[in-house]
Amino acid sequence: MFRAVIIFICVLLTACSPSAQSTTLESAPAGESSKDIALALVHKYNLGKNLTPISYYFATQSPFYGMISNKVGEENAKNIINNEVDKLVPEYQDQWDKYLASSIAEVLSADKLQSILDKGSSSEHLIEFEEKGKEIEKLMDSKSYDLLIDLMTKAMIAANDKMVK
Repeated sequence: MFRAVIIFICVLLTACSPSAQSTTLESAPAGESSKDIALALVHKYNLGKNLTPISYYFATQSPFYGMISNKVGEENAKNIINNEVDKLVPEYQDQWDKYLASSIAEVLSADKLQSILDKGSSSEHLIEFEEKGKEIEKLMDSKSYDLLIDLMTKAMIAANDKMVK
């Protein structure tokens, strides 16, 4: 749908590689819920960094993008939209990360998430996490759809305003 499976798995594999792990282990405080641990995991391994490329893709699939492209050309349209998306992503990143953490927490237990958070690529649960990628993607798609629509709408309005001036 958003090509998120491929992006998610690539991000996950990259983020959990030994070179991407911090030298100190970051654990969620004892007694934390699955969502809290999943959010710590998302932040530690920067798993939500795919918001920008997904937003680019989502925006270019819009009929509004085609209208802008017809006015200013494909390359200019892409640059205009990407600039507007880049400005807006920080406003949406926190919610995106929470949606991702919530999606992850729905498919893996707190203990398994804590193991991945603590051990990264050495965790015995990493393979299960990777195997659950499609399930996480489906959950994430349904949770993040409105966020992406809102981000895209604001980007298109800003792009249109720039073209009118």
